[in-house]
Amino acid sequence: MKKKRTKKGFTLIELIIVMAVFSILMVAVMSIIDPMNKIVKKASLQEANSASVDNVKRYMEGTLRYSDCIEVYVGDLVDFNGNEIVGTMGLDKETYVARNFVENHYMNRTNPGTEDPLTGKVRMLKIDNGDGGKITEYEWDFKSGYTYVQFEGDGSKKQIQETDSTGNPLYDPEGNAIMVDDYGVEHAVLSNMSVDNNVINPVYYENYSFYFQPGYNTAETIFYRDNEANKNLINSIPGFNTNDDAGDIYYSRIVPVQMPSGAYSPSFSPDLFSLTVMTYKNDGAYGEIPDDPNTAEDESQIIFRSPFALSNINMSLVNINSSFSSNKPSDKYGPIRWSGKPAGYSSSFSPSDKVDVAAPKDGIWDYEEINTRQAALINKRFYAYPETDGDCIYFVYTLPDME
Repeated sequence: MKKKRTKKGFTLIELIIVMAVFSILMVAVMSIIDPMNKIVKKASLQEANSASVDNVKRYMEGTLRYSDCIEVYVGDLVDFNGNEIVGTMGLDKETYVARNFVENHYMNRTNPGTEDPLTGKVRMLKIDNGDGGKITEYEWDFKSGYTYVQFEGDGSKKQIQETDSTGNPLYDPEGNAIMVDDYGVEHAVLSNMSVDNNVINPVYYENYSFYFQPGYNTAETIFYRDNEANKNLINSIPGFNTNDDAGDIYYSRIVPVQMPSGAYSPSFSPDLFSLTVMTYKNDGAYGEIPDDPNTAEDESQIIFRSPFALSNINMSLVNINSSFSSNKPSDKYGPIRWSGKPAGYSSSFSPSDKVDVAAPKDGIWDYEEINTRQAALINKRFYAYPETDGDCIYFVYTLPDME
């Protein structure tokens, strides 16, 4: 008699146990995979950051590092008092600023070994944080301008009252007006403007954007999950909504690094010329807390959402204290020019005759010391304008390989 075989299967309890075990294993596997994905994403961002920062650093070290003179604007192009420059005299604001730069540093300079106005090239480097950190370079050929002493019809020098840096008239201790020679100005001439929008390879901007901050900085994390005030602050930024964030999302802002002395690193100086570069994905991961328009610009209002990467570019301006562009032993002197009929010029000239300011009276230029009225920044090779509200950083500079 044959035994009857019965087929056995898993009971419901066993199936539930197996499914539970698989679920636990799946959670364990996912808990390992998810951090790995985050690491890969962060590594990809850091790789893009390193490549772009290396590119920017090489470019800047090849240009700004060896500049003969340099002026820096943070925010927008402004004058000495921080007022926005809009351009004038038929020049766009970039060309107007470049011409002012030439006149600030090279007024009355001559080509070495000649009496001709200095010629060369002036460049402007523009970083636009409002456009993903795009970098543009402008270049012009220039011929420096010069000043000349003006004379009355009788051959006496024209005189005007001296003023201070804010335009207020100056007086001596006895209350008499301080009079100085009146100078005319032949402005510098700029020509052959060129614009290069591909200073940095455009491929770096396809998936990522960049934000450049002056000085040496670090990222300070803002924890909002246990801080209602910070959470509301972040939610006030257009495009940011902490309620939609995943659990691993966090926010940071850029803050200056504190020096051992307790002071903070300066924005720019010849000895510490630094730029902080923040790299973030092109998904709206950057914003600014609305500020009071009546208060000074506060860069700590700039907020970044993870993932992002931070790097610092540091260099010293090795050529910035050089003396250049005069065949005189001191850089403080330039050729004297006249307009009008200086006394003793020539007995054959009538009072109505005018001197050609572009040519010396005897074929040889005399030299006089250049004062602050003639060249505001003469012998000051580095100058940073007042920081103002805006998205751009501008560097206006010349290199020592003048023509």
